[in-house]
Amino acid sequence: MRLAVIGAGAVGVATAYELTELGHQVTVFDRHATAAEGASFANAGLIAPEWVAMQAAVRWQAEQSVGLGSLWQKITTRKKTRHGNPAPALLALTRYSSEVLTSIATRHSLTTDSHQGLMVVCRSERETERAAHWQTRVRDMGGECAALDPTQARQLEPALSVTTALHSALVLPGAWSTNCRQFTSQLRALAQENGCRFVFGTEIAHMVAGSGGVRLEGLGLSAEDGGFDAVVLCTGAAGVDLLRSGGVRLPLEAQVGYSISAPVREALDAPQAVVLDPRRKVVVARMGQRVRVSGLSANGSAHPSPAEVAKLYAALDDWFPGAIRLGGGGTVQEWHGQVTTTPDGLPLVGESGLPGVWLNMAHGMHGWGMACGSARALAARMSGAESDIDLHAFRPGRWA
Repeated sequence: MRLAVIGAGAVGVATAYELTELGHQVTVFDRHATAAEGASFANAGLIAPEWVAMQAAVRWQAEQSVGLGSLWQKITTRKKTRHGNPAPALLALTRYSSEVLTSIATRHSLTTDSHQGLMVVCRSERETERAAHWQTRVRDMGGECAALDPTQARQLEPALSVTTALHSALVLPGAWSTNCRQFTSQLRALAQENGCRFVFGTEIAHMVAGSGGVRLEGLGLSAEDGGFDAVVLCTGAAGVDLLRSGGVRLPLEAQVGYSISAPVREALDAPQAVVLDPRRKVVVARMGQRVRVSGLSANGSAHPSPAEVAKLYAALDDWFPGAIRLGGGGTVQEWHGQVTTTPDGLPLVGESGLPGVWLNMAHGMHGWGMACGSARALAARMSGAESDIDLHAFRPGRWA
């Protein structure tokens, strides 16, 4: 089939790669100048299936207790709770995606900045009690999770500041991080070797879907790029507008991710892997010879917030003071990017409801951890084959 993929982030490039592997003729469109310029540019790179699923289960159960709250709370949380606990489906997809990512990297001998292990630091006895609850849930999901005292934690992460209160820590040895943009760029090259076309600097303004295929309209589109047998939307807010023009409305929510990245000043002062501070909701990750500090804001604004950026610097100074080089030559890269998610926290993967239009979008801040899996499963479905995992929980029609 002649297919179009709109969006060249991690999800879009992975989708294009899988479709070209199955022999389809694929063209990828993106408004940026190259791949992975949006939400895939400088995220934390964390891949932790049990942790992500556990946090989703905790949030979902907290929403169930709204029955004791006000009528307004009941109304505002109804959409989030009506589809049940998202954790099982999320766990299945993130685990599958991790397997697919590893298999691709092994098959093609891809090398990226990658580090093994996640440490969750607790500052107080109360946080330690909450972490014990998390540990039980992670283990119930089949994940490894160990509780450490401060001495044991500092043996694993020797650079942890001795002046910052550390009551305990959780360690998930099976979690890992890798450079999302680095991997996406290599995957793009593989897709191009298979004949995939990438058209950058082009924003799709309109989409007309019918029984004869899908026609795209946008500034600078050539005649050969007008019509396709099918289209996959791997976009954020732009996809919402394209779907709305066809009568499909989805209740997507906006989030903004932030990060700062800088070269390691001294290896002994930098993290060995990934450290998560749940109080600040900030991740400090080693990225090769760089350190990346990432956080999330739910205010939905596409404009950078100085307060959110300051929170990242504060967290880094708390746990790893002196880890990065500051000042001079613009060594610190500050980034922010908007992502979309659904009220139940599960992405949209499957048929949109418009003929020939498929969705692989709304993965939220954990899109990197689901990209390769959702791409392979969707490509199989589009080709008329059975996917390796059940996509029912992710069907876009659940919000129709």
